[in-house]
Amino acid sequence: MENRDNVKCYFDFTKVFTKTKNYIDIHNNKHEELKKRLNANHRATAELITRLYAKQLNRAVSLGKDIKTQLPGFKTFNPSLATCKGCTTRTIINHKERLKAAGFIIKEIHRGKAGIELWINPLIFDDRVKNLHPLVHEQQEQNNNNSSVDKLITSEKEGVRYEAHKQSNNCVTRTAHEQYMNTEESRISDSENQTWRKKKSSVRESESAFLLHLVLAFWSYARAALYKDLIFCEAEKNEILNNIWASIYKKFRVEGSKKDWENHQIILYKRIDMVSRWLKRNPNRWIPAPHLYFHPENTRNDFRKTHKWYVKQETLKRNIRNQILIQKIEAEWKDHVKSIYKNKAKTGLQLFRLQQQRISVYKDEALIRAFEQSLQRTVLNKFTS
Repeated sequence: MENRDNVKCYFDFTKVFTKTKNYIDIHNNKHEELKKRLNANHRATAELITRLYAKQLNRAVSLGKDIKTQLPGFKTFNPSLATCKGCTTRTIINHKERLKAAGFIIKEIHRGKAGIELWINPLIFDDRVKNLHPLVHEQQEQNNNNSSVDKLITSEKEGVRYEAHKQSNNCVTRTAHEQYMNTEESRISDSENQTWRKKKSSVRESESAFLLHLVLAFWSYARAALYKDLIFCEAEKNEILNNIWASIYKKFRVEGSKKDWENHQIILYKRIDMVSRWLKRNPNRWIPAPHLYFHPENTRNDFRKTHKWYVKQETLKRNIRNQILIQKIEAEWKDHVKSIYKNKAKTGLQLFRLQQQRISVYKDEALIRAFEQSLQRTVLNKFTS
C-alpha cells in the first residue's frame, strides 16, 4: 500500500482559474469606483500569471521539491509576460500595480538580471489534487513559449530545452480554449516587429533631436544677447540647459506640431531681444545669473515674466497698426467723395471690396470690427452732410 506521505499533490488548472475569477468578482463587487475595480485586461493578466505559476509549481513537484509547508514565489520577467499577453512591458507593470492594490499579488521582489518574483494570494492556491500528473494539462499548452519560468520543452525535439523568455518566440501563448483572448500583437512576425520598432525608434530619435536643438539654440541665443561676457563650465551649462528645458519648454509635455514649436521659438527670441533692449537703455539695470533666471522655481524675477510683457507690447503694436489702417481707409473715402481718389474711376462698392480684401489679410477680428464701425460712420456722414 502506498504511503500517504509520498503522495504528490498537484494544482488543478480549472480550480485555480475558478478561484482567480471568484476572487476578482468578489473584489469588484466590494468597490463601486471604476479606479478600484479590475477590468477584463487586468483579469486576463491575473489568469496568465496564475496559469504560468501553477505550471511552475507542478513542475517543481514533479522534480521532487517539497512545497507543502510554503509555496515558492513565481519567478518571471516583465518582458516575457508582455510577450505572452501581446502587450507592452509598461502595460504589464501597470496591471501588476492594480493587482497589488486588489490584494491578488501580495508581494513582489526585483532580482535584477534574474527578473522578478511574485507571491500570489494563498486563497488562489489552497486546493491541490493528488496524483494528478502535470502532463495532463501540459498537452494542450505544448506550444506555449512560457510553459515554465526558466525553460521550455517544445514538441519539435523531445528533451531539447530552450529559454522560455526568448524574444524570437512569437507563438500563441494561451491554451486552445483561450485563443480568443490573445491580441493581434502576439501574432505579428519577427520581421514586421523589427521593422515597426525601427521606424518608431527613428521617429522618436528625430523628434528628440529636434526638441534638443530648440533648447540648445535658445541658450545660444540668450547667452549671446544677455551673458556674452560670462564664461560657464560644462557643469554650469548642463544645469542651465536643464532649467531651460523644465521652465521654458515645460519638459515638452505640451502637445504641438513641429511648426508650433518653431513659432514658439521665434516668440522666445523676441522676448530675449526685449530683455536685451531693456538692459541697454539703462546701465544700472540687471538680470539674475542664467541658472537662476531660467530656474523653474524662481517666481520673483525669472524669464517667464517676460511673457506678459511681450503680450502687452504686441497688443499695443497691433492697436497702433489698426489705428493707422483705419485712418488710411477713412482718408480714402474722403478723397473718393471729393473725386480726388487715385482710382477715382472706381465705384464705392469697388473701393469697399479693395479695402475689405486688404483688411482680411491681417486675420484680426478687432481690425475687422473697427473697419465695419468706420464704414458705418462714413456712410452716416455722407447722408447727413
